Amino acid sequence: MSSAILDMQCVLGVNNKYMITEMSIVDTDTWATQHWIIKHSKSMEDNKSRKTNKWLERNYHQLAIEFGDVEYEELGRILNSLKFGCIYDKGEQKKQVLMEYIPHVALINIEDLGCPRFDQICDDEILPCCIFHMGFNPKQCTFYKVFAIRKWFVNNS
Repeated sequence: MSSAILDMQCVLGVNNKYMITEMSIVDTDTWATQHWIIKHSKSMEDNKSRKTNKWLERNYHQLAIEFGDVEYEELGRILNSLKFGCIYDKGEQKKQVLMEYIPHVALINIEDLGCPRFDQICDDEILPCCIFHMGFNPKQCTFYKVFAIRKWFVNNS
């Protein structure tokens, strides 16, 4: 059974719904990777989510909700096109978001296997990040994070 590591950044939608805005995946065996920045041009925001998303954009991932190369409506098709029997993510909330789209895939929170916090595994400056985050903090990039998690996974499994 092939497996992969997936990481995502989310924005907040109405009714406190988490919506993926950046996503990266790396195959645990082959290093094959993919990265998407998802735009939310049709998404509705309420006052709380607008404030939260502006804060995230300014202080965390630098991604405006209308910025991206893939429409949010394509996300289900993308996730269902992934051919992995098992996907590792980091965090229970991320696992819950993924379950909505791919309930047929074994989703494992890698923290349950002992993976430490990001600040403890994202110490390697030579890991790749996406082109968008090169000018910002690469440690906020999902592409960087999947490589950091994969490095931990390979060394600890």
